[in-house]
Amino acid sequence: MKAPDAVAQVRPLDPPRLPQVPPTAGAESLNTEYYIGNAEQERQAFTAFVRQIHEVQAAQARDNAQETQRGFHAKAHGCVTGWFQLFPDRDPRTRFGVFADGAGPWPVWIRYSNGVGWRQTDNELDARGMAVKLMGVPGPKLIDEEKATQDFLMTNSPTPVGRDGFDFMKFAQANASGKAAGVAFLVSHTKHGGPALLSTLPVSSAVAETYWSGGAFHLGSHQAVKFLAKPCSIAHQRNPQGSGENGLRDDLRAAAKEGFCFNFYLQFQTDAFRTPIEDASREWSEADSPPIPVGRIDVPSQSIDDEKRDAFCKQLSYSPWHGVAAHQPMGHINRARKYVYSASRDYRRGGVEPKDFSIPQENPPHHQQ
Repeated sequence: MKAPDAVAQVRPLDPPRLPQVPPTAGAESLNTEYYIGNAEQERQAFTAFVRQIHEVQAAQARDNAQETQRGFHAKAHGCVTGWFQLFPDRDPRTRFGVFADGAGPWPVWIRYSNGVGWRQTDNELDARGMAVKLMGVPGPKLIDEEKATQDFLMTNSPTPVGRDGFDFMKFAQANASGKAAGVAFLVSHTKHGGPALLSTLPVSSAVAETYWSGGAFHLGSHQAVKFLAKPCSIAHQRNPQGSGENGLRDDLRAAAKEGFCFNFYLQFQTDAFRTPIEDASREWSEADSPPIPVGRIDVPSQSIDDEKRDAFCKQLSYSPWHGVAAHQPMGHINRARKYVYSASRDYRRGGVEPKDFSIPQENPPHHQQ
């Protein structure tokens, strides 16, 4: 931890430190991440992950008689546009990066999806995703795929599959053999995959789920956080508007026509063991790290039934590494995602950065917390 006087000197866009070489076993410290081995060993492992995700994408396309898709989250229910607006009375600890004083409101593209890397019916067991892309974000970016965006990727499980990138890639390979193999992997790794397994139960509405970041992220150079989004209303959960093969798209269509919103929260790391960084499978409970409200995502009334929008949605690319250093991803599983997500994007020949077409037509509403 930085000393209090040092924290006072931290600026909203200061870059964080690199991971450290592991110390003596058990010597965890707050807001610190460690290489598994060292930087070169991680680089070699991540290079192998790139080859593996290409093999996974090829197998999934072949076995499902579909064109090459994302390694995960292949089927989108649809994309919506809206606004991310910060609460004016938000906690001072949150005011870094895109949450800094004077930031926003941000126009956003949001993609809702199923979790597997092939298109399947919505009533199958599967995880669900909500990926939010803030646009018009200034400043240097962590990777050069996009120049003016900040992405927040979330699933409806508080933890990802496994504790680190090695676990995650083993699951990806198992899942490529079919859903049964993927579920069997989760069952055999209950200690590290239990919450992710429970999240595969069918849902009636993508806009009625709570979504979590899974891994940890920097917030400024001196804090570690996870983030989550909760629907402002459970109305769609009580009255889902879809069913069948594309039931979640049908419900999203009805929800978008009405308009809906999500509140966005941060959970701060409070204890090196109960809220760890490197073990991503350890849930940061709300008892240990209460969610702190930061802002609200408003989706105004709109139609998602547009061929141009669907084509654009298909080409969108999301990565936890699209963004500024103040939100740099933390932990082995996130460091692995830097390589895997870019490799998946290149292999499917995807990736379009939203520009003029992305701006919602309505001005953002103004909210108090």
